[in-house]
Amino acid sequence: MHHPHPLQWLRTHPRGADALLTLLVVVIAVASHLHGESSVNDPNQPDPAWWTVLIVLVGTVPIYWRRINPLVAGLVVVTAEVTALFIGLAGAAFIGSVIAVYSIGAYTVGVFRTRVMTAIAALVIGLFIAGWIDGLQLLDEFISTGVLLITAFVVGDNLRRRRQHVADLAERAERAEREQGLLAEQRVTAERTRIARDLHDVVAHSVSVMVIQAAAARRNLTTDPDAASETLASIESTGRQTMNELRAILGVLRTETADAALDPQPSLHLIDALVAADDLPVAVSVEGEVAGLPDSVSVTGYRLVQEALTNVRRHAGPVDAVTVHVHVDAGQLVIEVSDNGRGAGARPSADGFGIVGMRERVAALGGTVAAGPRPGGGWRVRSVLPLDPGSVHRLTTATTP
Repeated sequence: MHHPHPLQWLRTHPRGADALLTLLVVVIAVASHLHGESSVNDPNQPDPAWWTVLIVLVGTVPIYWRRINPLVAGLVVVTAEVTALFIGLAGAAFIGSVIAVYSIGAYTVGVFRTRVMTAIAALVIGLFIAGWIDGLQLLDEFISTGVLLITAFVVGDNLRRRRQHVADLAERAERAEREQGLLAEQRVTAERTRIARDLHDVVAHSVSVMVIQAAAARRNLTTDPDAASETLASIESTGRQTMNELRAILGVLRTETADAALDPQPSLHLIDALVAADDLPVAVSVEGEVAGLPDSVSVTGYRLVQEALTNVRRHAGPVDAVTVHVHVDAGQLVIEVSDNGRGAGARPSADGFGIVGMRERVAALGGTVAAGPRPGGGWRVRSVLPLDPGSVHRLTTATTP
């Protein structure tokens, strides 16, 4: 049995990696607190007790949530460690704060990050000012701590920018590939249009000749049977030649392989097979009967689920659960695909090509699509399709001036 490399396992299981990191920091901090000495030589520092251990734990355990909610976790960790150092508790010093500040730089952006980092800077500066007032010589510690925290933040922010740059390059490559495919399809369409014109010319000319010859044969049928027979033979020859030309041209136009022609039409009753072939942890729930849906609705629903799962794989990052819920009721089909990934922070844009394609496909049937972050984290795509798209189209056409 093949076992993955430890580093590969850590990359593919970020929550497990965070749990191991948190456990390591907790063990170091608690051991240092119980058996070590504080870096602040204060004779009045309290002895280890349950409440001092609790402060040490508050300054380390939130590291586990450094990816899910890095701002809150970072502020809690730094506040607890500053409090511990202020009252002279021995511990892991600023190890937890360095990890927390790095995580803020690596996983957050925006004005809230600036505010949290300002608060953290104020806490650290306030700690050393209090020590200076108490007569402690902490200039070296202040400079080294400041440089360490700033370096951690800069390294995290640079890694975040690098990941974003790589994601942008991947998106551009995908867009270029998609545009190249569209150009190739346009060339094929243009060539098929030319072939269709040639086909029209061949058929129109041949049929015109056959009609003229048939009229001549009809007139000579009683007066000159030999001439009529010769004309009918010419019609037969022209027809055979035309059939051969049609067969050759249609053979060029037909691009489906035998296997492709035998593939089943995608529809919602095949959703289990779609999910089974996916590499995501997908759970499917279906309410109502999907076998009798109109073909256009069923195919569109299938494509919506397929596109939503593709977006989860590309943009959601590590996910533990993806749910696909299909509900048929009250003359409409409701499809909801949600995940517990990184939500809006992992999506380059709320109006990417996938979302636009979904909306165009659903709008053609008179339905709606909503996509965005969901409460509690992650991303959700919800679409509503009428079960009688033809009636919607007729109503729209009738009410359009």
